[in-house]
Formats: sequence, structure tokens, C-alpha cells
Amino acid sequence: MANLRLRIEFNKGKPDVALDKLEHVVESMRRFLTSMGEDIELVDPNAWVGANFKNGSLQFVSEYHRDVDGGKLTRFNNAILAMGRSEYPPSVRQYTANQFFTLASVLDTEEIADMTVFSESGEEIKFEVSRKTVLVAQSLNLLPFRETLGSVQGTIHSWYREAKPPYFVLRELSSRNLISCLYEPDDYPAIYRAMEICDQVVHIRGMILTDTRKHEIRHIRVKNLIIAEPFGYEDVETFLRTSRAQ
Repeated sequence: MANLRLRIEFNKGKPDVALDKLEHVVESMRRFLTSMGEDIELVDPNAWVGANFKNGSLQFVSEYHRDVDGGKLTRFNNAILAMGRSEYPPSVRQYTANQFFTLASVLDTEEIADMTVFSESGEEIKFEVSRKTVLVAQSLNLLPFRETLGSVQGTIHSWYREAKPPYFVLRELSSRNLISCLYEPDDYPAIYRAMEICDQVVHIRGMILTDTRKHEIRHIRVKNLIIAEPFGYEDVETFLRTSRAQ
């Protein structure tokens, strides 16, 4: 069995780091590793911890605290090395690649960060990433996807609770398009309540991944799910009285 590890060193030669940059690096790393864990079907894709912190240039290792077989280690390392070469590995989703390049885009304009993956025997395989890593990928049209915070509303068309990650499909009200919505376990009760009522409208807010070439939403990672309250006769009467008064 093997351990998954990814080491990063950035802000080299500087005694401190801006907190917003530190926050972006850590958050981008977390999203990337969680998404990668889903792609290679880890038992718990969120079970990553930071370790081996080094003072000065900020260096730390992200470790997966469960044993994995050698095949998953190979897939993990090969995918990361490919993205380090500005390539898109077919073994991972576009969202995962997007998160890796988002991590690289956080670096300063001339900054070079060192990254290291580890073989099953512990051998270190080092490579460098910079903003150029992102620019090359973009020039090759490897990143047609854009992630933004937004919201949609519609009715739940279908629900896939056993999928990894679990998701439901929303029928968007204005366009009637179907949108995959990836949700967290805390959203389960609200989804269940919405499914009990025919054509229940829900409001979804979260990170929307858009295919800029096709001008369509690939999926949304749900941050908030709100069940819309139905309008009754009294609501209509109140609206009409307000309109007449104006």
C-alpha cells in the first residue's frame, strides 16, 4: 500500500506572505486535492491534512491519511505531472484540472513554485509551476471552463444519491435546461423535502462551472439550497391592492 503526498513550496526567498495569498493557495489546494480524490475514487476524498511545514519560504506537504493501492498512486502522480506540463490528463475531470491551474494562477507574476510528488518507494519527483503554466494551458484551449459564484432556480428533475459525488439534476425555470447540482450531506434534508412536493421550486446558490465555448453550465457546487415559498390567494390580493394604490 502507498501514501498520497504532494509538496508545494512558494513565496521563495521572502520572510512573510500576504494572508489573502496564503488563503487562496490553501483553499485552491484543498479544492484540487478533494476533486482529484473523487476522480481516483478515494474512500474519503476530503481526508487531506497539511504537514511538514517549513519556515522562511512557505513549504508544506498535503497528505492523504489512508493507505491506497499502487494504481491510484500512479494515477495521482501522473495526472499532477501532466498538469505541471500544462497538459490536460484524460484521467481527471475538467473541473479538477481547472482547480490545479487556479492554484498556479494565485502565484505572483514572476514567481516560480516548486511541487513534488512521491513514488511508492518514496522517491521525490519535482517540477515547477508558475503563471506561465496557466497561460500555456489556456493557449492550447485546455481550459474552456470558468467558475463563478451565482444562482439558479428551478425544479428537481432527478436525484442521484449513490453517485460519487452525489448530485441532483435541476430543470432551470427560464431556459428549461438540465443542470447537475453537486451537493453536501447537510443539503440532504432540504432536497428530500423538495422532492415530496410536485414541481417544488428551489433556489440554488453556489460555484457555477461554465463551458465558455458552448455557453452552457456544466454543473454547480451547491452552497445554499432554499425551498421557495408558494404564493397563496392572500399574496395575490396583497399584490393587487398595492398595485391599485400606486
